[in-house]
Amino acid sequence: MAVAVANLLDEYRLRAVAGAQAAAALAELGVRVIVTGSLARGKFNIYSDVDLLITYCPRRLKYRIESIVEDIPGGMPFDVIYLDELAPWKAARFMEGAIDASDLG
Repeated sequence: MAVAVANLLDEYRLRAVAGAQAAAALAELGVRVIVTGSLARGKFNIYSDVDLLITYCPRRLKYRIESIVEDIPGGMPFDVIYLDELAPWKAARFMEGAIDASDLG
């Protein structure tokens, strides 16, 4: 049973990493995105979602990002957080430990 749970978690994490890396393709649209939260900190579990921190977004794309992210295959739950909408103390907390999706391993 423990092996099955571990395999499920491994599969879920792989889907999360793939989804985060797919979201990084937003760079082609001029969006800068980094991964924060449990996936970035190495504390990802079966109840986690993928937290994407948008550090820059062209004005024309603001709020369209969520619909783009929802189309990422794999059915992963994502949270999209806009850095420019966070209070400074919260922004620092989200930036702490944030990583580029390409650094997920």
